[in-house]
Amino acid sequence: MRQELEEALTQLKSALDSIENLGPDEAEHLRRAVGQISATLDEQDVNSATLAKQLQEQTGSFQESHPVLTQTIGRIADMLSQMGI
Repeated sequence: MRQELEEALTQLKSALDSIENLGPDEAEHLRRAVGQISATLDEQDVNSATLAKQLQEQTGSFQESHPVLTQTIGRIADMLSQMGI
């Protein structure tokens, strides 16, 4: 599961770098969330449910315009929830 999560985070980072019509604030919020998830994967006191919720909340404004990005974020959020960290 961890390897899948890391691969999905890498895909999300690449997608964020290549999307041109995503607002700079939205992209920055997502980059920050991805960075936070990556940085906290090895910590014992991480609340993955909170991280998952934050990530899902970030997708609200671009669900229709970026369905693939939204799907990737959804997968990451699901994996975090399933990890139960």
